[in-house]
Amino acid sequence: MTPAIIYSTHVATTLFAILAHILFHDFSKSEHLGPQTQRERLILLSIYMPYLLIPLLILFTMLYNPYYNHVEKRKRK
Repeated sequence: MTPAIIYSTHVATTLFAILAHILFHDFSKSEHLGPQTQRERLILLSIYMPYLLIPLLILFTMLYNPYYNHVEKRKRK
């Protein structure tokens, strides 16, 4: 459970930075190629979205599914 939570939060936070760069960076002044129009930005965003949604689904599954989120009951002596 813990490795899945670490993996999903790492990938999701990395993708937030990538998506913000795609949406808000001015590529016309950059020496590297990038999306020039809003349509190109949205197409690139739609390509990256599964890489954000799947880790978020993993994270919510690990945190809220009772099968993975059980608390061990201590035996009374």
